[in-house]
Amino acid sequence: MKLTRHNGRSGKHGTYNPRHNDRRFDVENSEHIDAERARQNIYWDCYRGFTTHEFRENPEQPDFSFEEIERMYYYEYYSDHVEAQNARNEKTRHTERNRTVEDLLKNNKTCPEESIYQIGTLEESVPPETLFRIVNEFYEEFERRFGSHIHILDWALHLDEGTPHIHERHVFDCENRYGELCPQQEKALEELGIPLPNPIGNRPSMRSAGRFCLTSQSGMGCIWIRSRPTAGGTIWKNRIIS
Repeated sequence: MKLTRHNGRSGKHGTYNPRHNDRRFDVENSEHIDAERARQNIYWDCYRGFTTHEFRENPEQPDFSFEEIERMYYYEYYSDHVEAQNARNEKTRHTERNRTVEDLLKNNKTCPEESIYQIGTLEESVPPETLFRIVNEFYEEFERRFGSHIHILDWALHLDEGTPHIHERHVFDCENRYGELCPQQEKALEELGIPLPNPIGNRPSMRSAGRFCLTSQSGMGCIWIRSRPTAGGTIWKNRIIS
């Protein structure tokens, strides 16, 4: 088996939309999704914690999509920065640079980054409860190490496709020179002490840190993972020992 973790913000259709992750579309029309098993998916967001399909159907519970959760988070934490920057733009007569919070969510440099975690392949994979436990412990350790500047917004455990896997979305932020909190990845990683190794970007160092963190948690679940990634830096081989 192999452990995979893929990161990204955008594709050929623009920035990734979390509607796929929390199944806010008609799954009956998707050939690769089992609509009945979709009811077994588990969801988590930074405001409510864990939710399920049954939770959504309960009229007494507030139901928010991941898209709404992310919008709420960005307005809560970054709207002050947007308003202050727009005021500075107006003062310097560069209102064409003005942005909205919605613009931050659509820009591939400031929108949430998405990671996909999977242990195994279509032929063989760990049980869903094992993946859930390992990744949940990983998130706790990730929060302890990097939570001051990297914030997990939401994640979903999908049991309705060929292999159990998790989609997780997070944002990097840090104060700018005006003392305003805003999404900015490179500055956030500098504050965390994670070096930027080359002009191409900081992903190799961030992947290395995330891989070490996930490796440690996987070891707790009786899984051994090779410390070196294979080509591309996003796939790690492992073997079950229990």
